[in-house]
Amino acid sequence: MKRLLIALMLLAVASPASAALTKSTAIDVIDAWQLVAEGTMVTGEPCSVSDSYESVLYIEVAPAEAGATTGSYVYVEVSYGDDDWTLLTGQPFKSTAATPGVSDVNEAITDANTVVDLTDAVAGNFDVPGRKWFIVEAVTANSETVRTKSHASDACTLASAVKNSHADTTVVIDLVDEWVVKIPMAVAYVRTSVYNTDTGQDAAFTTRISKVTALN
Repeated sequence: MKRLLIALMLLAVASPASAALTKSTAIDVIDAWQLVAEGTMVTGEPCSVSDSYESVLYIEVAPAEAGATTGSYVYVEVSYGDDDWTLLTGQPFKSTAATPGVSDVNEAITDANTVVDLTDAVAGNFDVPGRKWFIVEAVTANSETVRTKSHASDACTLASAVKNSHADTTVVIDLVDEWVVKIPMAVAYVRTSVYNTDTGQDAAFTTRISKVTALN
């Protein structure tokens, strides 16, 4: 009985220490938004996750031009080095084959704006709450995705403010595919490749990684 009491006291002392652990996280861009030309494949940058206890990969793919698209294949590969890659998910992801709605910005969007006026929000799905859409920039790295929170006619209120400024007449496309992929702890490197199956339309993609870099 005495030994049991001592063991319970030690457990009570040890428990708060375990509960007090906090994590340190870091989010890095691996591949800034870039074009995948029609009928081609782009191999993304390899990213080391050796400094991470747990890693989560975020992927976004969108059409970069108006018109019907046959979609893109997305290959998430892992490696113990920066070579000898193996497909993580067993098979590639496939983005949506569809004819997306297209419009353009009706008034310049300034940095941190939460309302975007479009020439025609209703023609596509830009006016649908929860719809994610792609703002296509000529310098592709400055492109971004946004999500509609509400709308009034052709003015869309966004769930979060834009990150970049966008000029009047900038094209917007109402189709974005996205995936969140957990990377096993034992993996050393990860990369993403995108094959645009369409022979007439460019696509675009971006990847980011979230890492748990410390437990304190």
